[in-house]
Amino acid sequence: MIRLIVLTFVLAMQDHAWAGDIREVEASVGRGLARVKQAASDWQKHKTCFSCHHQTLPMVAATEAAKVGFPLDQAWLASQAETTHKYFADRIDDMNQGDHVPGGSTTAGYGMWALIMAGRPADETTTAIVTYLTKIQGMPRIAGRAPVDLSRVANGRWTTSCRRPPMQGSDMADTVLVLAGMEKYATQDQLKTLTRTRAAAEKWLVQATLVTQEDRIWRLWGLHYLNGDVSAKDAVIAAIMSAQREDGGWAASEGLESDAFSTGETLFALCQTGTKPTEAIIQRACDYLLRTQLADGSWLVKSRVKNKAQPYFENGDPHGEHQFLSTGATAWATAALAQLLPAKP
Repeated sequence: MIRLIVLTFVLAMQDHAWAGDIREVEASVGRGLARVKQAASDWQKHKTCFSCHHQTLPMVAATEAAKVGFPLDQAWLASQAETTHKYFADRIDDMNQGDHVPGGSTTAGYGMWALIMAGRPADETTTAIVTYLTKIQGMPRIAGRAPVDLSRVANGRWTTSCRRPPMQGSDMADTVLVLAGMEKYATQDQLKTLTRTRAAAEKWLVQATLVTQEDRIWRLWGLHYLNGDVSAKDAVIAAIMSAQREDGGWAASEGLESDAFSTGETLFALCQTGTKPTEAIIQRACDYLLRTQLADGSWLVKSRVKNKAQPYFENGDPHGEHQFLSTGATAWATAALAQLLPAKP
């Protein structure tokens, strides 16, 4: 038995071979994880609203780190999911009527992802989220309580109700997140509607023009988990690889410098969808993240949003007015680096 465990560990190490010191990657993950877990807990002290960057993404980092041996604080995870669930539970009546949820499909998509990671079962709240999303497909929001217009559903996509790139800057991201959440939480009564909305969304998914790195990343996710079109998947991987900068990172869009949000998210998506950690493109990206992490465990990414959707407040995270995006970047970078560590038997 001991020999079998040792062999399993050795094989895992070979599959996740790292050209540098694997202890450096482990230490980086540990620092990043501590930073985002604290940020998420502090958010609950200051805000009652759900946050994509302070709930869902830290949960991604924590669950991925747990796969490679870092302890997963189940009470912390459940608490983050409860904050998420309550935010939507308070809006059940509005969602059932199609009334607006702040952030629209982006908020709903990231919210369902948080609930899935914590293992929350389907209930009245998740059913209302799915109902709401079927009503707003093809548009940012509906005015009042208008009925579903099937002509706009044929558009296929979901789109945010306010633009705050990078997290709220890609209809591709919204559409894939929404589809994944609806697949998990749609009730038997909602399946007929889901079949129609998914067909329209998948058609849009393979035809839409890719503009930003978010677009490319989330098309990859969609093709890998939802569509299964191998040739289209290979094409978008090639586009992602060609967009890597000389420094090993990726930028959110043309004209911008590499940043930890785009690089972490890209590295995570590539590893999760089949690119081996031993490939040069992965190791260059990892070098970039190790090189740019700060001593406090965070990565700094400056916000480009001029008109804030909510007034700035101090959550206690590093980087002042840039702390919300930087927390999201730190979560993505941490989750990405965890992909290069061997799973612990």
